[in-house]
Amino acid sequence: MTTKKPADVEYFSDDKPVKRIYTGIDELKDVIPVDNDRNRLSFCLNLYVNKEITSVAEAIQQAQPKSSTVDFRKLEELVTKKLKEKGL
Repeated sequence: MTTKKPADVEYFSDDKPVKRIYTGIDELKDVIPVDNDRNRLSFCLNLYVNKEITSVAEAIQQAQPKSSTVDFRKLEELVTKKLKEKGL
């Protein structure tokens, strides 16, 4: 039996949109304390930026961040503000 090496990790430069999304959402640790919820939300927001999802609200609805300490409407405002801060 053989063991394959693990897949390589692809690191993005700071100017890539996907990196800015994940960094911005990671700054919301006080609002979404669970790492997996933030990562899932970032993934869905990346779909939004790539026009595979129609709105930020839909991205939040698909991500279902259960650890969020605010309701979805307030979270949508916070996420939209973060995206604007990051130039997206």
